[in-house]
Amino acid sequence: VGDEMTFEYATGVSNGFEDHTEYGQPDTKRGATTGHMAEPVHKDRKLGWTYDFLRKSRRSQIDSDIASAMQDLSNMWQKTILQRLFKSTYTGVGSAGKSMPVADGGTADSTYVPRNNPARAAEFANTHTHLLQGTWSQANLETAVKHLWEHGYDAPYDLLVAQADLANWSNTTNLTGWIKRADGMIRYGTQTDLANLDDGYIAVIETSTYGPVRVRASARIPTTFWAVYKSYGALDSRNLMRVVPSPTYGLGAVLLSGDHIRHYPLENAILTAEFYLGIQDRVGAVLNKSGGVYSVPTIV
Repeated sequence: VGDEMTFEYATGVSNGFEDHTEYGQPDTKRGATTGHMAEPVHKDRKLGWTYDFLRKSRRSQIDSDIASAMQDLSNMWQKTILQRLFKSTYTGVGSAGKSMPVADGGTADSTYVPRNNPARAAEFANTHTHLLQGTWSQANLETAVKHLWEHGYDAPYDLLVAQADLANWSNTTNLTGWIKRADGMIRYGTQTDLANLDDGYIAVIETSTYGPVRVRASARIPTTFWAVYKSYGALDSRNLMRVVPSPTYGLGAVLLSGDHIRHYPLENAILTAEFYLGIQDRVGAVLNKSGGVYSVPTIV
């Protein structure tokens, strides 16, 4: 979470030190930057609280309406954030602004070049992409993780997969590094490898070179799509994505009274939520579609 509506980040340049001379001065050099905008999100959800309904309603009906609205709010947040993560194209903002995807080979912004990291990879170009294609396999996962590692990110990494594809991911013929999460209700054999994870994760996939990858699953993601990213924990400014709260409403949603109020203050009430969202680290995630060229998935 942050308060900046724009994202500015370094691009790769060929700066470096020069040999010292007694009277000469080295060339002046600066780091180059580029950037994009956060995309605005503004959603409304009207409650069916008419004058007649409020006059005759029962407590259970009011409770049910509130619970349904809160569930819709949670669903809206999750869906909107996943849509931006998995979207491989930019979103137009205003008349000329853009909200950029992860590195896409220069399609959205031909001037973007990832920052150099000579200790791990050759110099990057504007054609560098984090949009891959490959079936469920240990080799393809490690290829995706390498795309994070070469930019300086170290394990652990997070893998987000479709719930419908868990049978493919947990197949140790395909993913030889799959290690399931330990369960306190099960007594395991002494030769069984188990992962020490909280309940938010399903398993760990150990890679041969880059370290462990923690696995999460979501039924919102359609089959064949998956993403690997680096997380630094909740509210860390280095994370892949940034949410900017509404300057008027803050985070979450607010309840607004409706029009044409006869008697009850919440007649025709509306929930409104406003925030701004964007990818702030364009090389902080790798998106993949198993068995085909990457396309924008439909998040449910």
